[in-house]
Amino acid sequence: MNINPQIMGGFIHGLLAPPGEICLTCGSKRRMAPGQLGICINCAEAIPWIVEARCRYCGRGIGCPDCIRPEAAGRSFVCNRSAVYYSAEMREWLALYKYRGHERYAALFIAMMNNAYDRMDWEMSSNIAGRRLPPKSIYRNSYWQPDAVTFVPVSQERLSERGFNQAEVLATGIALHKHMPSLPLLIRGENTAKQSFKSRQQRIDSMKHIFEMHPQAELMIHSILRRKQAQKLHANKSQTELVRLLLVDDIYTTGSTIDACASVLHQSFSQMGRIPLEVYSLTWARS
Repeated sequence: MNINPQIMGGFIHGLLAPPGEICLTCGSKRRMAPGQLGICINCAEAIPWIVEARCRYCGRGIGCPDCIRPEAAGRSFVCNRSAVYYSAEMREWLALYKYRGHERYAALFIAMMNNAYDRMDWEMSSNIAGRRLPPKSIYRNSYWQPDAVTFVPVSQERLSERGFNQAEVLATGIALHKHMPSLPLLIRGENTAKQSFKSRQQRIDSMKHIFEMHPQAELMIHSILRRKQAQKLHANKSQTELVRLLLVDDIYTTGSTIDACASVLHQSFSQMGRIPLEVYSLTWARS
């Protein structure tokens, strides 16, 4: 896949901090420029972007042993794309934001994910136009556009500890920039131990039966359908009628969390009259 260099170059320029401001990530004042996001050009150029996804399912930029496993064929989401590799430096950035409350990282992460969204939009729309569709896609229109953004929920315990859900913040930022509704369709029924301490199989097993639909989810889904109905005059009436959701989280590791959320969404849509649904995932980092 060929990426327009102007997209990437322009985005890196947009990350640069104003003159005289201390860089958010390295604390220096070197080579600052307009941008209002507080990052110097050195740090911007060191970001380990995933420019091209080698794995069509999970979006990994290198060889992927996970998605050739038999269980991967039963996933409930079409595909995932991520902004960056989860390097040691990116791990530190996320820790500063997620666990230490450095709120200024939110704007930076949202900008990075908006860049990943633009690349995902370009890739999916190009694939659909050329019929090179992701394996689980059923859509056949000439463009790709989610109807709404939702996010992976956290437990009340985690919410009390951190004071915010990082996935919700990211989803809200993306939805605002891309003019889409952000809807809290899911809730987390119970707290689980940190995923970073678990093996691959433990991660998968721990995600079963954790998520459920929000009590007001049906009303939210009907709001999506009404919005689509209002736009129908501008659509090709012969196209497949479906709802496309963008599911947002901070990190994609095994895909078990995304899959568990997508599975619950599919079950709910099916119970509401077998409404066709596609779930796409957008995460900040791919481990």
